[in-house]
Amino acid sequence: GDVYKRQSLKSQVTLQNSEMKAKSDVNTSQTQNKPCANVMAIMNNLLTLYLTSSQLKRYQFHLLFQAMQFIEANENPRPIVIRTNTLKAKRKDLARTLIGRGVSLEPLAEWSKVGLKINDSKVPLGATPEYLAGFYMLQSPSSFLPVIALCPMQDEFILDMAAAPGGKTTYIAHLMKNKGVIIANDSQKPRTKALYANF
Repeated sequence: GDVYKRQSLKSQVTLQNSEMKAKSDVNTSQTQNKPCANVMAIMNNLLTLYLTSSQLKRYQFHLLFQAMQFIEANENPRPIVIRTNTLKAKRKDLARTLIGRGVSLEPLAEWSKVGLKINDSKVPLGATPEYLAGFYMLQSPSSFLPVIALCPMQDEFILDMAAAPGGKTTYIAHLMKNKGVIIANDSQKPRTKALYANF
């Protein structure tokens, strides 16, 4: 027992020392304006303290430039995005209406024909007449992707086991043109209240 405790304490001290050195190296590299490659090498050493080789491989952290982009992206606030319900409105018409209400926006990306990224808004986006009429939904663009990958079709039978708060589920219904069957469930019962509200 004492041997295990000493080994565990030694490992913990070594980890803390390595982390402090890595952080110190990052700070030194930034102040001295060293090449980006040095910073990436230091960052890789820091990542290996916390992730196994299989995790590094799985998340592609061996591609250090991508690792830096990933970490830097996590420091930035996520953009506000709305998904147009094209069963009720065209995206260009919705954009024109919202711009008239004082909303600064732009198309989300080439891969989405329904997303609009909000740059600034003088009105609460969750209380406009268009929102209350179901013309759009506030939704993270990352939750667009599972639905696009699923590619739901009309008259299909779909089981959604992680449905709350309803963004993906309503997008599925949208692509099915409200024709078919969706069973929407969630493992956390309190979250289903939001699911009811969004339907």
